[in-house]
Amino acid sequence: MKSIISNNRFFLIPQLVFILISSLFLILYTKPEIHIFLNSYNSPFLDSFFRLLTNLGDGLIYIPVLLILLTRNYKMALIFVVAVVISNIIVMLFKNVLLSDVYRPSKYFELYENYKLHLVEGVRLHSQRSFPSGHTTTAFTVFFMIALIVRNNTFKLALFVVALLTAYSRVYLSQHFLIDIVVGSFVGTASVIVAFHLFKGANKNWMEKSILTPIQKRKTQAS
Repeated sequence: MKSIISNNRFFLIPQLVFILISSLFLILYTKPEIHIFLNSYNSPFLDSFFRLLTNLGDGLIYIPVLLILLTRNYKMALIFVVAVVISNIIVMLFKNVLLSDVYRPSKYFELYENYKLHLVEGVRLHSQRSFPSGHTTTAFTVFFMIALIVRNNTFKLALFVVALLTAYSRVYLSQHFLIDIVVGSFVGTASVIVAFHLFKGANKNWMEKSILTPIQKRKTQAS
């Protein structure tokens, strides 16, 4: 556990700072107040930018990442699959069972606040199941998993920035409140750490192989 934290501090420390600062705002202000403040900062460029970037939190991103991990080794691919399962179970539990009636920003402001949100044209807005943000959870699961397999600290920090911007896109597009993405980021990263810990003692020979192993063997034999 210590190694995964220390080796990925350039991802985890910025995330911790993000969570702490956001938590402070959530203590001092209500979630509608925070959303109104953030929603006031917009532009045509940001509309287009975040409308595209938010797709990095779509579940389809699991597929290319899994394929990349399969070319590395089966163990990392399994860790990723388990992390995805854990994070999705948690998100679905809150969204569909515990807090299914929590309104998203667009519906909340329509019902309770006399404030006209800046909305991005072409974005289909959801009304309920706001907590936590599934896109944010997906983004942090995916990009933290990638951070585990890269060694360059600058790249790890860049991966965090992409995950954070993907998370913020959900607030910018008024699909979620700040608290939704804060919790989503924690669930995503924590799921990867838990999955990594579950496979810590698993050292089967086949786990160190990858889908490229047969090809590499043939090349070695041919040479």
